[in-house]
Parts: sequence; structure tokens; C-alpha cells
Amino acid sequence: MKLMLLSNCMFHFSLRQGTIVIAISQIFLSGFCMAVLVLALAHAMETREMVAIDTEDALEREALEEISSKHLNTKRMDMGHHKATEELYLLYCVLVVTVIHFIATVLLLYGAAMNNRHFMAPWIMVKMTELVAGVISLFLVQENCPFIALIGGNAGAPKLLLKIILGVTVFIGTMVGLYLWFVVYSTYKSLEIKKGLTHEIHDPKKRPATPLPENSKLRASGTQPFEV
Repeated sequence: MKLMLLSNCMFHFSLRQGTIVIAISQIFLSGFCMAVLVLALAHAMETREMVAIDTEDALEREALEEISSKHLNTKRMDMGHHKATEELYLLYCVLVVTVIHFIATVLLLYGAAMNNRHFMAPWIMVKMTELVAGVISLFLVQENCPFIALIGGNAGAPKLLLKIILGVTVFIGTMVGLYLWFVVYSTYKSLEIKKGLTHEIHDPKKRPATPLPENSKLRASGTQPFEV
């Protein structure tokens, strides 16, 4: 199956110019996301430590006072500590993916500037993996998913409205990301064709005509009689 390649980017830029614009914009976007994620990680670690300290204090008070009415509060603190830990691990995963995407985008910019298609291949693979993961994540989101907690969801928010907003956001992001992927992929294939790495497939049933050797031509001309 052969994919249809694009001839330009947004009807204004060439494929090479569009790839450079995509790389520069995503470098700034990835850098901004990494800065936000580092701040979010610091906040999540501080929150988890505070919840852990409060849980230990509550357990000590229960052991000393032997009050069973505060046992429910301890369970809630344990659940809060568990959710804070999940959010922290999720932020670590997102940060790792963002760093990989940043490195691949830097390689993409270098490959587009130097017309080297090999440096563009990592971004193509990373971006496609991100698109597939984004689509799959729609079917894995549950009520107590830490991803919903990160975007501001809570128990009182309407579940249907939250799912609709999340679905529309992921759909629009997937469509835009797919178009950007096609632009870079078209640039990659155009460089491959320019360097002569793509060969046409010929039908094996069609036999090319064998050229007549020069020796046979000389022999044929030598057997012809001369006019006297």
C-alpha cells in the first residue's frame, strides 16, 4: 500500500520549509512543556510528602488516644497519598516522553536543514507512537484516572461533559498531529527519491530487448558482397 504524499505545507510553504517550521515550533512547545512538568513534579513531590507526614501524625494520635472515630480520616489520607503517588509517576512518564520528543525534534530540524533524511526518521516514529497512544488513551480513561485529576477533573464534575471535552481535544490534536506527520513523511520520501534510493518495480514477464553486439554487426557487414 502506497501512501499519498503531499506536495506542500498548508498551501503556502514547501515541504522543506514546512518541516523546518514544524520543528522550530515543536522545539519551543516541548521546552515549555518540560518546564511546566518540572514545576508540576516539584509540586506533586511536596504534596506527597505533606500527605505522608499528615498520615503518620494521624496514626500516632490514633495509637495514643485509641479513638476509632478518626480511623476513617486515616483511610482518606491513605487514598490521598496513593493518588498523589499515581500522579507523580504519571508526570515522570510524561516528562520522559516529552524529553524524547524534544530530542527527536532537534534531530528533525537538523535533518531538514541539511537535507539528511536519516535524522528525520526518529521524529516520524516517535510522533506516530504518540498519535497511537493518544487514540488508545481515550478508551482507557476511567473515573479515578490520574490523568483526569491532572486536567482538573473531580468527583463533582459531570462525567459526560468531561468525556466529551477530552474526546474532542484528543481528536483535534490527533488530526493536527497526523497532518504534521504527513508533511514530514512527504519531505522524507522526497529526499529519498531525490537521492535515487527509490527504484521502480518492473514486471518480470516483460523481457527487455537484447542489444545486438557490435561484433555481429561487423560480421554481418563483412558477409555482404561489394559492388565492383
